[in-house]
Amino acid sequence: MLSFLLSILEYFPFIYFLITAGLILAFKKIKQLIKPAIILILGLKIFEVIFKSINQYLIFKNSDVSSFLLPPYQNLNQFFFQYISYRIIYPIIFPILIGLLFLFLTKIANRFSEERFFEKEEPWMIFYAIIFLGHPFWIVYIFLIFIIGLILYLVQLIFKKINFGQRLPLYYLWLPIALLIFLFQNFIFYIPYVGNFLNSIKF
Repeated sequence: MLSFLLSILEYFPFIYFLITAGLILAFKKIKQLIKPAIILILGLKIFEVIFKSINQYLIFKNSDVSSFLLPPYQNLNQFFFQYISYRIIYPIIFPILIGLLFLFLTKIANRFSEERFFEKEEPWMIFYAIIFLGHPFWIVYIFLIFIIGLILYLVQLIFKKINFGQRLPLYYLWLPIALLIFLFQNFIFYIPYVGNFLNSIKF
């Protein structure tokens, strides 16, 4: 049963892709779909943590060497919990916490600006995108959003489509940019300096 569930985990990236692509294709209903999508992807992430941790425990237990790192030879928190925290839990939980931080900050900014910066569902789209991409690609996402937003803003100013200080909506970009990063994540590591930086901050 466990081996079957672990084999399903291999398809999780594809499932995340389908959920995100579905949100983009059904974007007219994004207000109704974004929160259920977040609940779904959070549930899948929790499932991923639990079964990867169980699998790692069984790998340790069935090894002649690493079995000595488990009870009754050692307490679980002496090595095993630290190992799975760094290798399994942190890479999944950390982007969720970062996403919550951005959700909180964007909602606060919106409240004090009387919703001048974002539509109501935009903070949730940002939250979803960060969870979807995970660590460390959420950093690429935030940086790329900033650069693209700045370029579009300057182009709009030059062609006088907007006035200086006026908000540039990124409503239709949050999810497509996340999906593009997801699709090309392997190539990102080959970009000079970028790949080295991302490798240096991976858990």
